[in-house]
Amino acid sequence: MEPLATGLDPRAYKVHAWFLGEAGPLVAELQRYCASVRIVTWQGGARDLVGACRFWLSLRRKQFAIIHQHFGGRSIRVLARKAGRSRVIVHLHGRVSEHDATLCPIRIQEADAVIAISNAVARQVVGLQPYVVYPGVHIKQALSHPAATRKRAGIVIGTACRLVPIKGVGHLIRAVTLLRSDFPDVRLEIAGSGPERVALEREVTSLGMDNHVKFLGWQADLMSVLARWDVFALPSLEEGFGIAALEAMAAGLPIVATSVGGIPELIEDGRTGWLVPPGNSKVLPGDYAS
Repeated sequence: MEPLATGLDPRAYKVHAWFLGEAGPLVAELQRYCASVRIVTWQGGARDLVGACRFWLSLRRKQFAIIHQHFGGRSIRVLARKAGRSRVIVHLHGRVSEHDATLCPIRIQEADAVIAISNAVARQVVGLQPYVVYPGVHIKQALSHPAATRKRAGIVIGTACRLVPIKGVGHLIRAVTLLRSDFPDVRLEIAGSGPERVALEREVTSLGMDNHVKFLGWQADLMSVLARWDVFALPSLEEGFGIAALEAMAAGLPIVATSVGGIPELIEDGRTGWLVPPGNSKVLPGDYAS
C-alpha cells in the first residue's frame, strides 16, 4: 500500500486506505503516506448488518473510481457494486487463510480484475484470469542498512512475520534449540505480532531458551532490524510469496526458507538461498550451520 500511495502522481490520484474492523499498526504507518486513512467498524459478512450498512453508506458518499480489495470476501465486493460504479480489483496475497493450510480453489466473483502476488497463488483462482504482479522492495532503503555493518558477538538468526500457526515459528524455535549444541551463542530474534505470541513465549520458556530468543514485536522499519541479523529464516507452512524474505535478500542476508507456495519463485535453492521442507525442525539446523 505504501508504494502505491507514494508512487502515484498526487495531481492525478488521491489514495484512501480503509481498514475494516479495528485499528492496527499499519494505520499509523499509512497515515504518513496516504491522503486519507479511515477505520470502518464492520466485522464482515451478513452477521454484522449494522457494520455492512455503515460500509455501504460510506462508499456511497465517496464514489471511488477504483476499489482495491486486499482482504475479505465477496460481501465487500457486492456492497461496493451496489454503492456506485467503482471498478473493483481483488489483490490476492495468499492461497489459504492464516488458520487453515488446506488448498482450495479461489472463486472470485463481483470483480473487474484479480491480481495475484505469485504464480502459485494465481493457479488457485477459478474464473477470472489473474494478473501476476510480484511485490518489490525499495533497494535504496535496503542499501542504507547494509548487513555488513553488523558488529557483535554470536550468531543471530531472525524472522519477521505475523505470529500465527501457519507461519511455523514454533518449528524455527525448536530448530534453533537444536543448534545450541554446536553453537552455544546462537540467538533468535522474532519480529512481528499476533495471537500466537503468548503460546510461543511459553514454548521458549519450556525449552530453556529465554536467554536465546527475543520477541521484538511489530517493526515499522524492518531494514534497521535486518542489519543486526546474520541469517534470515522463513519457516512458513504456506506462503503466497514471502515479502520479508525479499527484504532480507535486498539487505544482503543469506536466506533459509521452506519450499512452499510462492517461495520457490523467489528463492532458487542453492543459488539465492536454501529451501527446506516445511514443518521439520530437524532439517533446518544443518542449513543454518552451513
